[in-house]
Amino acid sequence: MPQSQAPSSAPPPPRSSGGGIYIAAVVLLLLAIGGLVVWKLKGGSDTAVVPVHPQPSPTNPSTLIEPPPPPPPVVEEEAPRMDAGLRVAAVGSGPCAANKCTGTSNNAILSALSARAGAARPCYERALRVNSGLQGKLTVNVRVDPQGNVCSASVLEDAIHSAEVSNCVMGMFRSAKFPPPTGGCLDAKVPLSFVPRESK
Repeated sequence: MPQSQAPSSAPPPPRSSGGGIYIAAVVLLLLAIGGLVVWKLKGGSDTAVVPVHPQPSPTNPSTLIEPPPPPPPVVEEEAPRMDAGLRVAAVGSGPCAANKCTGTSNNAILSALSARAGAARPCYERALRVNSGLQGKLTVNVRVDPQGNVCSASVLEDAIHSAEVSNCVMGMFRSAKFPPPTGGCLDAKVPLSFVPRESK
């Protein structure tokens, strides 16, 4: 007859508790999500909420806030007029507003005007790249104040018929500073002739 063995008092071998870590992590994650949901539902947010209270209608006129004063009126100079193809200076004050300038030229201003006319050649060269047959004369009227500042520059005669050339040349004269004329402002007519250079 087989002998029955008494159960040993030794404890059973320990089981691996690897699944317990995962369960604890899931429980903590669920608690964190639940806390965020409760926090959001209770009104927690990153932005401050400012309560809006309706403004009572003022009953005392002395408590009204006065509106700011209106801005001052804008004074615009009269725009230049075109009379028979000539540009007339804007009406205003100062030496540039004169209908006719009474100043005279001197060697210094004549030399500076001539140099500026020579410097206008690149305006023509750029337009010549687009239209190889472009040539002609251009006469520019330049009004110079007693300090040598350019009041205006306009085209009097345009035989070249190129807006690109005339605008470029007028821009060059308008941005120039010349020696002061003698005895007041000066209206100077500057003739320019543009012909292609002969290739060698």
